[in-house]
Amino acid sequence: MRIKTRYMKKYVVAAIVILLMITGARTQDLKLTASARSVVSVGDRFQLTYNINANGGQFSGPDIKDFRVLSGPNISTSQSYQVINGKMSASTTVSYIYYLQAFKEGNFEIPAALVEIDGEEISSQAVKIEVVQGRAAQSGSGGQGENAGEQQSEGIAKDDVFVKAFISNTSPYQGEQVIFTYKIYTANVPISDIDIENLASFPGFWATNLSSDRQQIEPRQEVINGREYMTGELYKAALFPQKSGEILIEPKKLNCTAQVRTQTNRKARDPFFDSFFDDPFFSNQFQNVRIEMQSNPIKLNVKPLPIEGKPSGFSGAVGQFNIQASIDNESLMVNDAVTIKLTISGNGNLELINTPEINWPPDFETYEPKITKNIKTSSAGVSGSRTFEFLAIPRSAGEFTVGPIELSYFNPREGKYSKVATRAFNIQVEKGDQPAGSVTYSGVAQEDIMYLGQDIRYIKTGNYTLSTKGQYLFFSPLYFILLAIPPAILLLVAVLLTSTRKRRSNVALMKNRKATRIARKNLKAANAFLKAQKKEAFYTEVSRALWGYLSDKFNIPLSDLSMDSVRGRLSAKNVTEESIDSFIEVLNKCEFARFAPAESANLMNDIYQEAIMFISRIESELKS
Repeated sequence: MRIKTRYMKKYVVAAIVILLMITGARTQDLKLTASARSVVSVGDRFQLTYNINANGGQFSGPDIKDFRVLSGPNISTSQSYQVINGKMSASTTVSYIYYLQAFKEGNFEIPAALVEIDGEEISSQAVKIEVVQGRAAQSGSGGQGENAGEQQSEGIAKDDVFVKAFISNTSPYQGEQVIFTYKIYTANVPISDIDIENLASFPGFWATNLSSDRQQIEPRQEVINGREYMTGELYKAALFPQKSGEILIEPKKLNCTAQVRTQTNRKARDPFFDSFFDDPFFSNQFQNVRIEMQSNPIKLNVKPLPIEGKPSGFSGAVGQFNIQASIDNESLMVNDAVTIKLTISGNGNLELINTPEINWPPDFETYEPKITKNIKTSSAGVSGSRTFEFLAIPRSAGEFTVGPIELSYFNPREGKYSKVATRAFNIQVEKGDQPAGSVTYSGVAQEDIMYLGQDIRYIKTGNYTLSTKGQYLFFSPLYFILLAIPPAILLLVAVLLTSTRKRRSNVALMKNRKATRIARKNLKAANAFLKAQKKEAFYTEVSRALWGYLSDKFNIPLSDLSMDSVRGRLSAKNVTEESIDSFIEVLNKCEFARFAPAESANLMNDIYQEAIMFISRIESELKS
């Protein structure tokens, strides 16, 4: 029970302290101070802090032009208090924190900031900062010593968050597959909004993305130099160098948002209050800071493929491959089709392998092969297979041998060339009874087969219209007709433009044509007010629609239209008495309803329908 009473007294005293602090903060002199490092180096990130000893002001930050603003202003509030000889004093400090980065050398001055409190403007001093080349000493600036013990920002060091590039082999052969990876490392710093420029750009390489389409990075733990990091793969690709020699993979710039924790430290004044306010709930705050970093460059020394032992049929295949082939028919008739299916499988630059050559007999008519691929990508690289389907048609009988089909490739593991081959295919072609213009086939990919008997057609015979030799279009009747068409088109366009200008210059005519459209637009607005039950706005739009329609349709100025003169003016325009009575009745209802103490929604709806009927009746009378 004594423990509960002691804690209860502790919280009561803390509450009293906060109330006294709030009421007494304004009794002290208001002062706005600025602090930052006086010397920084190009590329350094540093903190600019403005402190004011009051709460509730309107802060106006400085115009920062010579530094890159990474984040800010981030607002932080701290409290301090003292009990001396039984007297308690309290103060509040509000901090406005900027995170800046220097990007050029020179001496710069950040102008003063302003805070307005209860109509009073308080300004800070200007901050002078020298930016030097290279790492500057961590020297403090004037004005920072006063608050150095009260506010300490846990900034981000270079080894807190960084991105690193990895390559599986820095000395590959030309065309050999290497695995390239970007990984990000963070040590207890939450990050988000990761963005890498030109992520998939690798000059000098043919690249294939190996990363999955997942939305989130899978984190893992790694220990580097005794420090634990959370790491994840940003991007992984299989690279195939297309030239030999030295190739440099340039560093990539990465931007991300890091959550930085700032902790308020206070000088020990009283054990009781320090134990209360040192709770993490009161002392920790976080700011989101946009940081920039770049990966390390990677230099590859690509070895050329050796000349010694290079096969004559080598077509650039680098990796480990197998080859298989099958034929659909080894005994067929003349003009029948035969298909040889060839499959190359393995891992390496599969998609860069040229189409293998088959030495067909001269009596075979061949076609371009159909190519299908089944390429698989994984963290280990690119593998799979490519299938070539070769189609041929024998045009004469006999016994023929096709193959064997060979594939020469360079094996980077063994550092030498290898060769794989299929068996030879013996094809028996017999003379058939089919005419020369026919063909049969089997297998697939034969949409390009041509009928040999139709390659050269007979001369067409029959009655045809012949023209006399020596007739030309020049100076013929058709020639002069074609010459006259462009001037006629230009003349027609000129007449249409002149007519359009005359119509547009006739103001009365243009108003007449637009009268119905404008009235419908006003009635549409009135309908919206009707649905919303806005009485005044509804009746105003209905009156505007009716008066405006009569003014535009009959070219009567609005100043000449009134409830008294409308009958005479409309009768002079040959408007029927029924239409005039309808118009006057709608206007009278509008005027009555606007000033009536209450009316039903049905009345508003009746007025709206009568206005529509009036305009429709006038339009029908004018058309008849």
